[in-house]
Amino acid sequence: MLTLSQFFRSCSVLPNSIKNHTLQQFKQVFSSQEAKNAFNVLYAFVCEYEIPRVKSESNIIYIGQTKQSLTNRYMMYANAFCSGENSSLYKYIIEHYGAISIYYLQFETKESLKQAETELLNDYYKLYKEYPPKNFQRR
Repeated sequence: MLTLSQFFRSCSVLPNSIKNHTLQQFKQVFSSQEAKNAFNVLYAFVCEYEIPRVKSESNIIYIGQTKQSLTNRYMMYANAFCSGENSSLYKYIIEHYGAISIYYLQFETKESLKQAETELLNDYYKLYKEYPPKNFQRR
C-alpha cells in the first residue's frame, strides 16, 4: 500500500511553482520539459504552508493521476485555472498558504495508477478525516 510518506520520499517535483493565479504562471509550470515527459503519474498539488483540516493540518490541495503527460492533462485546463471559481480558490490558497508545487511519481504501468491514487487518498483520509480540498468530489 502506498502512503503519503512513501510518495513524498520517492517523487519528483516540477521546476518552478505557481506563485500567482495567472495563466502565464500556470503555463510556465505545466510547459516544462519535465511535465512533458511525465506520463503515467500519480501527482499532488502542494502549497508551501499547511491548511487546517478536520484533524490536524496538511499542505496537500489535490491528489490525482493521469496516463497522459502532465502537460497534456493540464494545458487544456489552463484557462479554467484562471477563471471562475477555480481562480478565486487558487488565488486564496496562494495568498494565504503560499506557492503551489506539483509533486509526481511515475509508474511503469497504467494499471497501477488508479490503485495508487486510491491508496494515497485513503491514507490522506486516514490521517486527516477528510479528502484534500480539491478532491471534494470523492465520496
